[in-house]
Formats: sequence, C-alpha cells, structure tokens
Amino acid sequence: MVGEVGFCDWHAWSERTELPGKHLPGVYFIARSKKKPDNHRVNNDFIIYIGETTGQTLAERLRQFNTSAFSERAGHSGGNTFRLTLLETTPLEHLWVSTCPVDMGNPYTTAYIKHLERKLLWEYVCTWGKYPDCNIS
Repeated sequence: MVGEVGFCDWHAWSERTELPGKHLPGVYFIARSKKKPDNHRVNNDFIIYIGETTGQTLAERLRQFNTSAFSERAGHSGGNTFRLTLLETTPLEHLWVSTCPVDMGNPYTTAYIKHLERKLLWEYVCTWGKYPDCNIS
C-alpha cells in the first residue's frame, strides 16, 4: 500500500475545482454551514452528504453533484436530493466540501474507499439516528 490517507481542509463549494487530489478517486463530505467547518467528525450536523467514487475522479463526481444540485439534470442522486430539499434554503456561500483522495494501488484503493464511506455513514447514523440529509438510504 502507498500513501497517507486523510481529508483535506474544507473548501467553499465555489472552490471545489482547486481541491488537492481531485484527480484521484476517494471519499468526500459536503457540508452546509454559515462558516467554514472546523473538523471532519460526523457527529456534526453540518454534514449533509457523505459520498465516494472509485470509478471516477473526485473532480468528476463533484461536478456531477453540482450539475444535479443546480439544474434539473440527473447524474447524482445526492445532488438531486439537495436540489429538491435544501437548495432554496442554502445560499451557495454556505456550501462546503472536503475530500479524502485515495491512491493505494489496486485492489486496496477501491476496498478502502468503500470501507471508509460505509464506516463514516455508520458513525453518522449512530450519532443522529438517520442518514445525512442528501444521502438516500
């Protein structure tokens, strides 16, 4: 296995194309908050989506979320849910993203990404008794 794995600092949604490791697959958080979140713990209610991508880059997956969230085009179920439930009450400047790029070589990369996303979803559900607002159960 190669490389250290961890979430990057939170970026404003408008800066999502500048994320480190965006050319890799990985796990990502999308948050809704008036100010920049200060941690990556799932016991915070500002997290509205926990996602992963193994067959695409993080940049591609975030672009799909954006397309579905801010237009009527399909491509990302979390983005569709955001558009239908949170778009009207979420100013763009209150949307944040953090990614965890993963590059361990196959088959480790895919297995770790799947594990990490499910672990984070499990921790969120154990804390809040529900999925994040834009994750469809």
